[in-house]
Amino acid sequence: MVTSIGDDLSAMVRGHIELAQAEIKEAISGAAKFSGLIIIVITLLNLASIFTFIAVAYYLNTLGYELWVSFLLVVAGLVVFALILGLLAWLQIRKITLGSRTAKSLADTVATITTLRPGSK
Repeated sequence: MVTSIGDDLSAMVRGHIELAQAEIKEAISGAAKFSGLIIIVITLLNLASIFTFIAVAYYLNTLGYELWVSFLLVVAGLVVFALILGLLAWLQIRKITLGSRTAKSLADTVATITTLRPGSK
């Protein structure tokens, strides 16, 4: 009876492991499909944005600007927008403190331990 219980328990554990493996394989497969679709979406959106900027340049041309001036205006707008986003990113990255709280906590812990040890200075 004990052997039977052990065998049943072992079979149950193997069943759970097989189920977990199947779920992991299914999740990885889903993630791979999702990432492939996301890459396609990003590519199509990039193409759409390029064609939109070309259309804006041609629209500026219909307003009376030379075609090369129209494209330069679009490029200038993109550069200004990129600089603004870069400045915002720079301001955000400066707010990040890498481990300063952890370092302070570690220093406090070391100081506390050294003061509690007998015979410490």
